[in-house]
Amino acid sequence: MILLVLSLLAVLFMLNNCGCNTTPVNPTVQSFDQEIEPQGTRVIARADDGKWRFMVASTHLVLVTIRQRSTLGNLQPKYRYIAPNSAIELQGSSSVEIVCTNLDPVDNAKIETFNAGYLCGGLEPVEYSEDGQTTPPTSGWGDVGTNGGYAQPFTNAFRLYVADQVRVRATDPNGLVVFQSGSQPSDERLFIDFDAPQNLKFEIRENGSTATGVDFHVTWYRK
Repeated sequence: MILLVLSLLAVLFMLNNCGCNTTPVNPTVQSFDQEIEPQGTRVIARADDGKWRFMVASTHLVLVTIRQRSTLGNLQPKYRYIAPNSAIELQGSSSVEIVCTNLDPVDNAKIETFNAGYLCGGLEPVEYSEDGQTTPPTSGWGDVGTNGGYAQPFTNAFRLYVADQVRVRATDPNGLVVFQSGSQPSDERLFIDFDAPQNLKFEIRENGSTATGVDFHVTWYRK
């Protein structure tokens, strides 16, 4: 009986020291800064196992593809956009490769990726409240916020406070207007909440036509 126990212990020792344990003791987590040509694709981060969190910033509109692998094989990829001059935060576990595609037809996109370290409690709240703005006069369209109408870094929603009736529209990367709001009733001027995927550009104008425009305030946040 003692010999049997010793034999089992010896087998376990050999298995633990011959590479049969496929989980790395110190998983490799890498991030890369890249300059990507128009319509080009580059790897910006990878991990062979373990937990990871990456912050990714871009100078131009890009598509981020997250490819994860499991013991069952390759999983369906996840997709995220990064608005021009903005950033996103990605967190997960297990083997992953993250690639970035530059959607700009003319300019190179400069990508900065930072291996930030996993947050056990999940991603932290993000909120950025901008200074007040005014729509262009005579019903002209103007950007929502100060990032060209795109979401501020690490955000994907915003709350819009308006002083009078306004209209809001969203345009996709192909130039299609995919959302356009009607004017708000005069007794509902408190605030309006919007989802703001980073590939959409948001614009605002007054509902009427005045020489002064309408004052508004926007607060960006992450849902």
